[in-house]
Amino acid sequence: MVATELRYGIVGCAGMGTNHADAVAKTDGATLVSCADIDDETARAFATQYGTTWYEDPLEMVVDERLDAVSICTPNGTHAEIVTALAGEGVDILCEKPLEVTPERVARIADTVEREGITFGCVLQRRTFGGPRLARDATRAGRLGEIVLGNVQVKWDRGESYYEDVNWHGTEDLDGGILLTQALHGIDLLQWTTGGIDRVAATTDTIQHDIEVPDTAVASVELSNGGYGQITATTAMYPQEPITLELHGTEGTLRWRQNELEAFETLEGAGAETPKEFYLGAEHLGQVRDFVQAIHENREPMIPISAARKPHDVVFAIQAAADREEWIDVATIREEYR
Repeated sequence: MVATELRYGIVGCAGMGTNHADAVAKTDGATLVSCADIDDETARAFATQYGTTWYEDPLEMVVDERLDAVSICTPNGTHAEIVTALAGEGVDILCEKPLEVTPERVARIADTVEREGITFGCVLQRRTFGGPRLARDATRAGRLGEIVLGNVQVKWDRGESYYEDVNWHGTEDLDGGILLTQALHGIDLLQWTTGGIDRVAATTDTIQHDIEVPDTAVASVELSNGGYGQITATTAMYPQEPITLELHGTEGTLRWRQNELEAFETLEGAGAETPKEFYLGAEHLGQVRDFVQAIHENREPMIPISAARKPHDVVFAIQAAADREEWIDVATIREEYR
């Protein structure tokens, strides 16, 4: 049990860094004391906004400020290097999704977490929303019967400015493409609510944007507990649509679109309950609060490394299936890239 207030830092001050800083400010048991960013102007502006010290080097920040915990909010393909460096100092880490952009780098993070014995969590904030939580509870309780079909759609619009204004967006080494940067949200919800994904077949393509990675992906999946599904994702369409999760079972159907439960009906009739968000709050607030509590209570956070790897394994299996034009067993991914 940690008795003192956690000294907290943010690594990566642009983008999601502000979400984490705002969440820390609303979290008991932690105080935001410092930030780090390779761009000194960005770090300085962030520090002024939140009243913290600032650094360009995150390791220097952790050591000098005697930090207990940090959020890593840097570009996707930098996470493994930063986790390895900071975990060696014993600091606990909440890492933005995706964990990394290759199976090898994800494995490196997992090995580091195990070796150093730190508390480690991954941000997959849509698990805190009421609709997906109801979907998971309903499937686990058998209220939908046996799942026949499970579908997720991430149909988003990303204009050219999205890729041109941020130099790492759309790159192979730092972004990873549609499956990791955008669709991971939906892929995680599908595997989390249904009990997992065993096999995948897929195709990916770069349809609209001049980038190094796919902007569109379609995958057929075999669910671990029976039934089939489809993952559809793109950043090449207009207008953008809300992320959608649909579960169809032998005894009921549930459909959720972003923040709205559009349908929930079983053989017992239309569901009347209101979906309840995570008890500590939705979005980043809930995950940051849970992470801080996990450190104080010496327990795993809501999405530890073991749980976070599952949707990443599905992504890497989808990539392999598209490259090889064959069905891929998700369980073989870790063995193949060790």
